Amino acid sequence: MKLPKKINPCPIIEAIAEIRFESLVPADAILGVLYKDFKDDFPQPIVKLPILQIPEAIRLNDPNLLNKPYYQLKNGTFIFQIGPRALSVISQKEYVGWENYAKKINECFKKAQNLGIFSQIKRLGIRYVNFFDNDIFEKINLEVLKEKETLKSEEFFIRTKLKAGQFVSNLQIANKAEIMRNNILSKGSIIDIDTFLEKDNFVLTESLIEECRAEEKKLFFSLLKEEFLKQLNPEY
Repeated sequence: MKLPKKINPCPIIEAIAEIRFESLVPADAILGVLYKDFKDDFPQPIVKLPILQIPEAIRLNDPNLLNKPYYQLKNGTFIFQIGPRALSVISQKEYVGWENYAKKINECFKKAQNLGIFSQIKRLGIRYVNFFDNDIFEKINLEVLKEKETLKSEEFFIRTKLKAGQFVSNLQIANKAEIMRNNILSKGSIIDIDTFLEKDNFVLTESLIEECRAEEKKLFFSLLKEEFLKQLNPEY
């Protein structure tokens, strides 16, 4: 399948690249270890996230909180999130394209690796959230049947997990979603794909990050009907 380099208008409202790891650094020291090497690239004031209001004993023992970020560092284009067991790079505002985004991802993760904070890396994830103004279920190669007829609903939500080679994708599609854009509430549909590799102690490389993104992108475009893709002005 030939995949477009971009479509217009771009539906991406959020892109997140995340690694999860076992740390050699105490939870309360992780920000201090990283900050000196990232402060110049992310010069805006440190943002403390609400999770820090939860007692430390709960944060470190609740499986649902274990991989959450504690802090955000920002510049005008990207957000770097820091937690004791996870780091993530987020493309904010208008998506900058994979080439520029991948450059920032690799730069941040390599810098963290060089600081020697990881005892092992356990998960790599690339997540894209796409927003469309219309009912996306009419535009995609996916349907749910009820008594051999396509099931339709004004409020439809599908969540499933798909495996492709060494990667797994959490796929979520909803046709009644609301987002804020430029302080304006927009209603439409979401295609949310989180593609990840999860195993103990693997080597994080640029090529592995590229493979992960390629699987996410392949799944996204495989969902779109050909006639709908043409409406999105694909560039190859």
